[in-house]
Amino acid sequence: MPKQAAEPRSLIERVVAPAADVPRSASRAGKRRALAMTCALAVAVSASWIANAGAVEIKVVDDSDGKTVTILLTGAMVTGDALRVRSFVGGVAASKSITVQLGFSGGLRTDAMSIGRFLNQTRIRTVIPANAHCTSPCPLVLVGGRDPVTGKPSYIKFSSSALGFTGVKPNFPDRDYTVADLDGAVANTQRDILQIADYLRDVGADMNLLKYYQSVLRQNETQYITNEQALDLGIAIMFEETGQVIEPSKARP
Repeated sequence: MPKQAAEPRSLIERVVAPAADVPRSASRAGKRRALAMTCALAVAVSASWIANAGAVEIKVVDDSDGKTVTILLTGAMVTGDALRVRSFVGGVAASKSITVQLGFSGGLRTDAMSIGRFLNQTRIRTVIPANAHCTSPCPLVLVGGRDPVTGKPSYIKFSSSALGFTGVKPNFPDRDYTVADLDGAVANTQRDILQIADYLRDVGADMNLLKYYQSVLRQNETQYITNEQALDLGIAIMFEETGQVIEPSKARP
């Protein structure tokens, strides 16, 4: 009996396995199919999710008590939005506690992670408010939230809100691809996954979030996670029926 290949052990191996199994002597059609599979996987961790045009809208939605400020982010992430958010937050009095509500979908992952790091460093809470949609790269900003007093992770999803991950349209033309092309696609996939992993580690988020960036999604398809799955990822849930905040059962870092 032919020897079965061992199941890939690491996250990176699971992503690049289809391409790695293609012999260099394979036909052009076989290499093209393998590259298509790899590119589809790379789509899930691409540097950007193109869903909407225009910069993120930043506005204050609550500043009534003079002690706290709630800022809402909507729209889609574009180049420069990370600096715009930093500038906007910098204009809030240092004596006020800040909560950032998230309701944006699509755009640049690099700017989203920059915002997440900033919120983490400045100890700003993050919330997905009732009925809002937070889809890639928005979840990366969410897990950057921190409690202003304790410095521990602080991010909440309202039970009626939607937290999801989206694919993007591949931009690989229909032509013959070389083994070098295939190797390049694999390398880019590895790099993007490692960038996300580094970010999650830096902000103290659950590394299991990475599995949602392995999913192969069609264009315009969104994979939403349940409230139970969110709890498993360390995301607290505001159960709107009772007004109770349900904390994740596992200990947070």
